[in-house]
Amino acid sequence: MHQALVAIFGQDRPGIVHQVSRVLVNLGCHILSVSQTTLLGQFAGLFATKVPENVTHEIISEALGENLTGSALSHWVARQSDLVETNNVKSEPYVLTILGQDHPEIIPEVTKTVASFDANIENLRSIQIENVSSGPDGRAPIALVLEISVPVKVQQSAFRQALALTAEERGIEISLQHRDIFEAIHRV
Repeated sequence: MHQALVAIFGQDRPGIVHQVSRVLVNLGCHILSVSQTTLLGQFAGLFATKVPENVTHEIISEALGENLTGSALSHWVARQSDLVETNNVKSEPYVLTILGQDHPEIIPEVTKTVASFDANIENLRSIQIENVSSGPDGRAPIALVLEISVPVKVQQSAFRQALALTAEERGIEISLQHRDIFEAIHRV
């Protein structure tokens, strides 16, 4: 077996994950991992799969095309050998949370600080907080949660200091916790 990545994009509706996973399983694929989200009514999903040797990415693409006809969904399939390997720098998983009044510069500035320490963002979720009064400038509150991999060579004190400076400049609150600690604290 080899691995492939399948990406699906388009108008959100109930049943997309089922429809795509059914096509993959019917081809003999084993779904290893799925990541999906909806934004502004649009669906985006990634399916990491193990694929039988006799199933090419062309066969997967053709099967998806046949089964997704009329659904306003687009797809893309890449065999693992077509994907660029990521740098395997030894790193630790962290969760970075941000709270504050929404501002266009928050995401670019925070992610600039993260990138300047060669930390990799693996997942980012930005949430407008509803039913909470806006700040004096009329901006709504926002919460961001970033799952990041921080290289072990990074000096934690320097990284935290840079994040604190970014928070001060943007008038936001930033918290950085090792993922194990974050999960232990937030376990229900």
